[in-house]
Amino acid sequence: MEIKAKLVDLLQRAHEEERTFFASLSDDERSATGTPEHWSVKDVAAHLAEWKARMGQRLASARRNETPPKYDDVDQANAEIFEQYCHQSWDDVLKALERAHAELMEQTRAMPEGDLVDAERFPWQDGRPLWRSIVGSGYSHPVQHLAQLYLERGQRDYATQIQETAAELLASLDDSPNWRGVTIYNLACHYALSGEREKAIAKLGEALRLNPDLTEWSKQDPDLASIREEPAYRSLYVA
Repeated sequence: MEIKAKLVDLLQRAHEEERTFFASLSDDERSATGTPEHWSVKDVAAHLAEWKARMGQRLASARRNETPPKYDDVDQANAEIFEQYCHQSWDDVLKALERAHAELMEQTRAMPEGDLVDAERFPWQDGRPLWRSIVGSGYSHPVQHLAQLYLERGQRDYATQIQETAAELLASLDDSPNWRGVTIYNLACHYALSGEREKAIAKLGEALRLNPDLTEWSKQDPDLASIREEPAYRSLYVA
């Protein structure tokens, strides 16, 4: 199966997970008001909608041989997204999410296969193939947020299920050590957030062996805060 077909399948899988979660919410959960420090479910939905929309715009720019805007300060971008959507209704945010998903699917389908896999095709991708950005914005990112929302509701088993499934599906896209390390690292972060410290440390060690470039970030990644005092964690960084 070519990469484009796999991407389309993953984008749709993530969107179905979004729909399933949002359909399960109570009226109180839908109407909850968030803050810049602690987002409501509506804020998370808006956040996902906007980043999908921006990825769709990036693909449209790529197809026109234009350089899309970069968002170097992600925290600032997220703060602006929060302000942009925080006063919108739940229905309006869901409509934005549906539009963003549809546009991202359309733009992904329209991209030539070669443009998706050639790491040198777009200089603004900094040596990464375009498909990695698409799967990040349209699949990995939503799954990570949904898993966290399930954890907050006390549904740890399902949160872990969707994260483990994601790791398996993402690994099937590329068998390079670099990519496998990224997928396993994300799973380690989930285990750390869900309180499964031994699994988190084991997966983190595996990820760092496969992709040493993750080492410096792992030392400061807030997702790993719960395991940082563990001797087994510290031993991963002994030269």
